[in-house]
Amino acid sequence: MRELRRSLAGGVLAALAFTLPAISAVDAEVIITNPRNSALDKRFDYPFDVLCQALERTRPQDGDFEVRRYPEGLSRKRALAELELGAITAFSAPTRKEWEERAIPIRIPVRKGIMGYRLLMIRAADQPAFAKVASVGDLRKFRLGQGLQWSSAAAFRKQGFTVHGSAEYEALFAMLMHDRFDYFPRTLNEVFTEFDLRKEKFPDMRIEDTLAIHMPLPYYFFVTPKRPDLAKRIERGLQAMVEDGSLDKLFFAFHGGHIERARLKGRRILEIANPDLPPETPFERKEYWFDPAAH
Repeated sequence: MRELRRSLAGGVLAALAFTLPAISAVDAEVIITNPRNSALDKRFDYPFDVLCQALERTRPQDGDFEVRRYPEGLSRKRALAELELGAITAFSAPTRKEWEERAIPIRIPVRKGIMGYRLLMIRAADQPAFAKVASVGDLRKFRLGQGLQWSSAAAFRKQGFTVHGSAEYEALFAMLMHDRFDYFPRTLNEVFTEFDLRKEKFPDMRIEDTLAIHMPLPYYFFVTPKRPDLAKRIERGLQAMVEDGSLDKLFFAFHGGHIERARLKGRRILEIANPDLPPETPFERKEYWFDPAAH
């Protein structure tokens, strides 16, 4: 009977390994956040580090913690559903009204608005055609590719763009190269890493030389509505990082090379409004935002 109890206990522990911390950290707060959606997906490394540092700031008053990635890739729609249920506790994502209504937004843009600046992934043979683009109207004549559930896809459609794409992240690069659409706008924090990791697989893919898009798109942490206390904890930690400059330091450690490589001052920047931004977006807090004119 003793052996049976041991066996059952072992099975229960194994089944709960995803939701419970290690025995040595049994009192730690476990936070489940964004997964990687493929082996090459590096998009969430920076917010993972930001979340860990924000929580570290609150350790003295709120206790130990452990941050884990959700164990499998998932769509934005499913991510929001899992966040509502509490299976995910803190998810980083570009904002949109639905997310701000169904989860708890922490309105400190942890990527400092850099996701609003996008370069175009294109086929190399199309560079001469894109070099002639002088206006947003010119750009609308080309087929745009995006993740179909991404906040940016909805915003581009509302601005009159023809959007093609997939719910599968990796599929989008292949779709571009197979002429399913003409360009794939990627944010400054994504485009160079994505290109460098895939240029051998897609040797005819390139980053367009002359253009950039600016469409404001804050990137927040969203917390499950079941845990308003956790939202307050993360917000306190993030605000402390803003005030002492450590968020800026981490931001430029991750993104400074990308900003330099983008050469924004030498590109035609096409301004596109984002009609999906809630009125609570804190544009008045200048310390929250990246200023390209300063770099």
